[in-house]
Amino acid sequence: MLRRFRTVLSVVLLCSVMPVAQAQVAPALDDLSDEQLQQTVNFVIGNAVFGLYHEASKMLISDFALSSPGEGKDAADELAATIMLEANQEWLDTAIVNATDSWYLARSAQTLPEHNPPVYTVLVPKVGRDQQMACLMVGKDEAGYGDLATMMGLPKNEWKACETAYPQTVARWTELLKPHAKTPGTTKFDVRYEPARDPFLDIYATMVKESKVLDLIARGFSAYDLKGEVKLTARSCGRPDTYWSAERREITYCYELARFHGELIAAHLLASNGDRGDAPAKEIPTAVNLGQEL
Repeated sequence: MLRRFRTVLSVVLLCSVMPVAQAQVAPALDDLSDEQLQQTVNFVIGNAVFGLYHEASKMLISDFALSSPGEGKDAADELAATIMLEANQEWLDTAIVNATDSWYLARSAQTLPEHNPPVYTVLVPKVGRDQQMACLMVGKDEAGYGDLATMMGLPKNEWKACETAYPQTVARWTELLKPHAKTPGTTKFDVRYEPARDPFLDIYATMVKESKVLDLIARGFSAYDLKGEVKLTARSCGRPDTYWSAERREITYCYELARFHGELIAAHLLASNGDRGDAPAKEIPTAVNLGQEL
């Protein structure tokens, strides 16, 4: 399993392969074909990227006291999606799709863990959140995201309104952030990938570390004049989560969240393609089938 996993990691965009010091255990991934393992890595990293952008958006909102976009809308979702969509980079578009897929799959599989709101705001969305995200996506690119918006339950008769509203949303956030934009590198980030405390998390910690998702956040958000240095930490938390702490000035990504997403998509792939498959996986609602791989 370890050799296959390292081979898959070596071809994932964003990865720089490093030696793995110890054996890694992930029973949920053992029966995946190499292609399915590749899809699983893509899915885990895509969800990590979106989750971290979401928490970094919370950081911007709290540091700059940015106003809410309106009743019934999640400000961090809207800001994160706007930043990612406006970057016009395929890997960020893919991350948004992976995240929305995870909401759909988790509800369908009824595998969401117990939680106390607002904890797990990335992991446990309301159905209305799907439609808010779908509206932003079709507002940006109806042709590219129309099928996904339909799957997410956004009525087609609302798409035109989303297309009209999207540039206004972009303009609003651009105007709010403009006074806080500085030369890239203004804000310093302390990036740490801690060792996993559980051998069953080792393989997921490796995915996160070798994809350097925390470094992406440091690079992407260093151009804002934040209140001070920010710690970006990946570690074992005892629960699947990712969160921003204004008090500690730290964004934490939990390896348990990577495990949750890995097991979620692995179970779906196996259920869609038999107990084991070296043949291509059947159509699933993920970015892989849209031809957009991380």
